[in-house]
This record gives sequence, structure tokens and C-alpha cells, in this order.
Amino acid sequence: MENLKLAIMSVVRSRGREVSEDDFVQFLSYTKNWIPPDYARRLFRTCVDANLLVKKGDKYVPNFEYKGVIPLDFRVTEDMVDKYSVREDVFTRILDKIQRETGLSRRDALLLINEVKNEARYVNMEVATLIFCKMKGVDCSEFYDEVERRLVV
Repeated sequence: MENLKLAIMSVVRSRGREVSEDDFVQFLSYTKNWIPPDYARRLFRTCVDANLLVKKGDKYVPNFEYKGVIPLDFRVTEDMVDKYSVREDVFTRILDKIQRETGLSRRDALLLINEVKNEARYVNMEVATLIFCKMKGVDCSEFYDEVERRLVV
């Protein structure tokens, strides 16, 4: 938990006491270039879920005293994010990518994916989602192995 607090302290000291999710992502991914944006979003959600960041209006504030020293060699890593956060299931991650790349809302994407699933009756939801990606030109090849492993008994 101490590393989560140090990550929050880094952001807050740079961006001000009240931060948004975008501030968090911007600082960790683009200013510091420590982790990719999707990892920064996962870390932000983890901090909120752990009650280390609490909502205050439209922004979030630390729920702990942050008057300590941040070690000079402190760095947020992907391994740290994986250690503290629960990785979303493959379907959710594919759906997130569809939303980012097509601009479709989650609801609209799900409706269209369900249409694909109804036409290809004998496929599961993950496979239907990958078929939908192919139809929309969204490259989701990074998910193929994971979906395939789930299919093999």
C-alpha cells in the first residue's frame, strides 16, 4: 500500500491537492513516462477502490496525510500496477478497446455485439466480440491467445 500512496503523492505534488483521473493518467503516462495510459487508469481505479483517493466534487483528494518524502528512485511500474490491481476480464478489455477506437458507447457496442452473437449462435461472447472487432476494423489480435485458452478445455 505504501507504493500506492507514493504514486498518489507524486501526482498530487505535481498537479495540486485535487486531481482528476485524467490528471493522474497525464502525469504518470505522459509527464513521467512511467506506465502506459491503460495501466495508469487501472492504478487510479485501484487507489479509489482502496479508499486512498476520495471524491470531492468533480475531483479526487488523498484520504491520508501525505507529508512524507518521496524517494528519489521511486517509480511506478507495470508490475506494481499488476500487483495491486485486479486485471479486468478479457471481454471487458476488448470492449474498452472497441470504445476507444470506434467511439461507440458501451451500450451501443454491446447491442451490436449481441447481434453478431445471435447470428453466430454457437460462439461465446468473447469470440462474438472478436468477430465484431474484425468487422469494425479494430485490431484485437493481442487478445486472440487469451480467448483461445479460455475455449480449450
